[in-house]
Amino acid sequence: MLPNPTILITGASAGIGRATVLTLVRANANVIATARNAQALLQLSKECAALGQPIRTLAGDLNDNDFIRALTLFAGEVDILINNAGVLTYAPILEIQPDDYVAMFKTNVFATLALTQSIAQGMLARGRGHLIMVTSTGAREVFPFAGAYCASKHAISAITRSLRLELQPKGLRVSEVAPGLVDTNIRQNNSHPEVLAAQEQRKTVPLTVDDVANTITHVALSQVPSGSIDFIELRPFIN
Repeated sequence: MLPNPTILITGASAGIGRATVLTLVRANANVIATARNAQALLQLSKECAALGQPIRTLAGDLNDNDFIRALTLFAGEVDILINNAGVLTYAPILEIQPDDYVAMFKTNVFATLALTQSIAQGMLARGRGHLIMVTSTGAREVFPFAGAYCASKHAISAITRSLRLELQPKGLRVSEVAPGLVDTNIRQNNSHPEVLAAQEQRKTVPLTVDDVANTITHVALSQVPSGSIDFIELRPFIN
């Protein structure tokens, strides 16, 4: 792995993305953080500066192709892209609203693919680079009230495997990190009574964002020249 790699991470203003930025900064990586929430990015930038490792930030919406072009120019020569941005709405599959499932596919699949295409072009020109896709255990399973979300994660997992087949022979690494249930704010907007009841009955203790951040950082910074970490699935530990 290159010393002090330049790492672009999406969805960096909260949850797993924010924790990963802080973990990478403590490991002396050069981080570029992006998310929609400019104020949260500013606060994160201040925290990283206080740790002695400033980061660069650019706020914007990955569903906007003009922003993807601007972000690609702003980031420059990226060694590692961590595609972490995602949205989630729980609802019974017969009741989920079109706006909700369209939003999940737009951000979780189409925006992720568009940014990957843009950043990977530079990696191909340099003959090196590493794409890390943060998916979910829902990329290989289906859970109640999460059918549309799981479908979006199935899709990006398939794209990840396609990228690996096509890009690994050209010098690029492609890794997938698939966390299970994580304690993040992404689930706090649930309001459907069946979903809330199911959450109350859940006995599994969720992973923390730091658990996932440490796993992603390990993948980003621990690659050896002759090997590749293709897939890690991280599940909550059950006693």
